Amino acid sequence: MTGVTTHTQAVILNMRQFRDEAGVEWKVFLTPRGSDAVSRENYLPEAYREGWLVFESTQEKRRLAPVPTDWETMPIEALVGLCGKAVPQTARARVPADSKSPAPPVANEALRPQLEKAEQQLDRTLEEVCETPDAARLDTGQLIRVEESLALATEAAKEAVSLRRKIRADRDRATAPAGDAAPPPKGDGGHPAR
Repeated sequence: MTGVTTHTQAVILNMRQFRDEAGVEWKVFLTPRGSDAVSRENYLPEAYREGWLVFESTQEKRRLAPVPTDWETMPIEALVGLCGKAVPQTARARVPADSKSPAPPVANEALRPQLEKAEQQLDRTLEEVCETPDAARLDTGQLIRVEESLALATEAAKEAVSLRRKIRADRDRATAPAGDAAPPPKGDGGHPAR
């Protein structure tokens, strides 16, 4: 046998499965950071800039960084330990814009840099994914990177929507006559809150 690694062997090495003490089935795989992600490096926490491990079950997703160099070959017991140390991925709490206890108004100008940053991240991430070849031609590792990129795009889009709604609500409160409640924010119809 030659020293050449086949595509199947590479996929097996890049994804492992195990069962923890509670009987939960986990998949673990690497999300590497490479030249394709350099453009969004500044948006990632420093520990994640060189990549991270994703631990995924049917009920939960966790991330671990930095990536241990021997994760592909370490014993299952060690993977279970790493899974226990991994940070659970939590969904953001959604607060309706017309909730009874709104956050204090923040000046529009203070939110604009955050909005621009979220929009730029969304643009770069979508551009990266759109440059990906047809899904049928991607290997499993490449599809996983697409999935992670789309997750980042989703988070950036959620942040941009939230910031636009805050900017609009602040603007509406600022222009409402004294003593009147500001009307609930309307959909932005795809128009930036600028």
